[in-house]
Amino acid sequence: MADEERGKKCKHTSCDCPAPADSDYCSEYCEDAHKVGINEIGCSCLHDACG
Repeated sequence: MADEERGKKCKHTSCDCPAPADSDYCSEYCEDAHKVGINEIGCSCLHDACG
């Protein structure tokens, strides 16, 4: 239930940012990285949560 209250998490494995309601990813960076199979130790989406 806590996840529903704060929104869904970005689908990119290394990212902890929330994704908007109309997307599975927080950014185009994360969407592209996930689709081509880039698995990073840390996310480089440049959001504060991942910076």
